[in-house]
Amino acid sequence: HQNTIISYKYDINQFNNFIKKKKKSFKLINKKDILDFLKSLKLKNVKNKTKSRKIFALKRFFKFLVSEKIITNNPMEKIDIPKSEDTLSITLTSDQIKQILEFVSKKTNNYLDIRSNLIIELLYSTGIRVSELISIKINNVNLRKKNILIDPPEKGKTRIERIVFFGEQTKNVIEKYLEFKKIYFKDKDTPWLFPSNNTNNFLTRRRVLQILHKLAYQIKIDKNLMHPHSFRHAFGNHLLNSGADIRVVQKLLGHSSIITTQKYTEHRDKLIETIENSHPLNKN
Repeated sequence: HQNTIISYKYDINQFNNFIKKKKKSFKLINKKDILDFLKSLKLKNVKNKTKSRKIFALKRFFKFLVSEKIITNNPMEKIDIPKSEDTLSITLTSDQIKQILEFVSKKTNNYLDIRSNLIIELLYSTGIRVSELISIKINNVNLRKKNILIDPPEKGKTRIERIVFFGEQTKNVIEKYLEFKKIYFKDKDTPWLFPSNNTNNFLTRRRVLQILHKLAYQIKIDKNLMHPHSFRHAFGNHLLNSGADIRVVQKLLGHSSIITTQKYTEHRDKLIETIENSHPLNKN
């Protein structure tokens, strides 16, 4: 985190020097000053990835100034995060997410359908990776506290143990799914949330992708968009766009670097209303 602090300090100082040249104080800065600063970065051919970091630093800085009552208006409020040149990721729109959730929530009469429903719910309401999804152990699911301990199969610098949370709706789907699972697997003793008869004893990534592609065909959504990572991106985007602290989102996504989390703010549509209406975390 030390590198992040050093970078952010540099970014704020750079902005401060820019403002000094304009002979302006922080108290009088408006949106035009911010845009002028961003324009100056463009003239220096600063990459969008670096520009994103500078915007993040300034957003946090001005939020702090407002909270300390040093300024009343936040000039960074409506400043968008630019798309990163190297990560034009596949992201589902809010309407598509809503469409998918509505479709799967209606099909809950058999084990396979409710399994598809739970896969979508977990991918979108927790932002977990597909490798983490398929390796969830039942003992790691806490229905009372509405959380899951993610114990990644490939631990390391970018794969860390963490806790993710879900809302009331996801809890209901898990409870219903567990009932169906008991019948489907005839009380077979298995530690996995998503057991399978294959050699791993749990679902494979490939099988999850097939399930998502089948749903894409049924819902008439481009199958390239129906990728497990698309839901992870949507989860990150929607939380950050609704004003969640980037550090919190970083922890939820299990990123070792805050720079990776910044990539999830590529699509800054007006999502707040949609998040409140259709994000599983807010449905309770």
